[in-house]
Amino acid sequence: MKELNCDLHIVGGGLTGLLTAYCLSSLGYKIVVTEREKIKLNNKKPTTDTRTTAIAEGSKAFLESQGFWKFIKAFAEPIKNIKVVDKTANSNLDFKNPITKSNLGYIVKNSKLISVLIKQLNKKNNVNFITGSNLNSISYSNSSIISSSNNKKINSKLIIAADGKNSTVRKILGTNFFKKNYNEKALVINFFHEWPHNNIAYEIFLKTGPLAILPMLKERNKNQSALIWSNKPEIVDKIASSDLDNKYIKEMLNEQLYQQVGSVTNINSVQSFPLSAHINERFYDNKTVYVGDAAHSIHPIAGQGWNLGLRDVKSITKLLKKSKERKLEIGSKSFCKTYNDACYYDAYRLYEITDKLDWIFKKDQFYFKFFKKAGFKAINKNKIFKEKIVKFAMGI
Repeated sequence: MKELNCDLHIVGGGLTGLLTAYCLSSLGYKIVVTEREKIKLNNKKPTTDTRTTAIAEGSKAFLESQGFWKFIKAFAEPIKNIKVVDKTANSNLDFKNPITKSNLGYIVKNSKLISVLIKQLNKKNNVNFITGSNLNSISYSNSSIISSSNNKKINSKLIIAADGKNSTVRKILGTNFFKKNYNEKALVINFFHEWPHNNIAYEIFLKTGPLAILPMLKERNKNQSALIWSNKPEIVDKIASSDLDNKYIKEMLNEQLYQQVGSVTNINSVQSFPLSAHINERFYDNKTVYVGDAAHSIHPIAGQGWNLGLRDVKSITKLLKKSKERKLEIGSKSFCKTYNDACYYDAYRLYEITDKLDWIFKKDQFYFKFFKKAGFKAINKNKIFKEKIVKFAMGI
């Protein structure tokens, strides 16, 4: 069995794992990234994922500090305005960035983010990729954590688990977590449309669940947006199945979206995903820390899932930089608990907020409508409170 030695073993070569590797590579640690899928590292299109990522202004600031934003800014479409429409209570909110020459956030295709990250990581001498690698077991010696997968054994000082909602690391180590199934699916559609989106994002609350419209970069000089719609599984499955002709999907979208973007002219991609949320009992184990979806996942109602994971990346980067400068041991219980304490409250708070927002906005009873309408009016009248909501969403 081939053995590899490194400082940091990042399990998971998805968006969060790749970003973690990129941020930590500049600190001089020897890094191994393992991914169970076979990624073509030299391919210009290493993924077929057509989803988009919403990057908050605060996240952008961190990416700038890491020298990464300059590589993706050409692919990022700004969000300058967010319009919230509650159709169950006939109420509206309009959010703008109070800071001039600054945006609320940005929309970038996952495929662009992943391809740029892989391209930059391929230039790093201290980062080694192993793809098509299934993690089988984890054991320990006095100074290292040992992971075995296929015909390889990796000795590291710290495992950073970035292997998603169904984390293999979490299963092997037996880290407890709480999970909530929403009995819904998210329909994700990228589409061309008639009118310019004017960099406006919409969050429309329906009885069935929230529907978001996110502005995307033009392609072939055509207006483009992404739709994320939470609905009953049977409805989403029917729409996403190959049995339904695109003309029927366009008719359905026109019924919901015409007021915002005009006629839908073409469906570019359709995907669906089951909706659930979870949070680990803690974000660490012996010589292991969890980042991103391996630690937590939240309802997409606020579009904050990846930004929350990015804050994990920011915390572990800060901690490892400090450890490097002070020549402190990494992977110790104290180290891992410090990371946990920096991240847990933030994640738990957002987990609860998004869960309760989804619950409230689905309520259609008269008294719920009354309180929602009153709440919208109060926010619209209170400029200071409105700005606080904007800054919270921006992560600043």
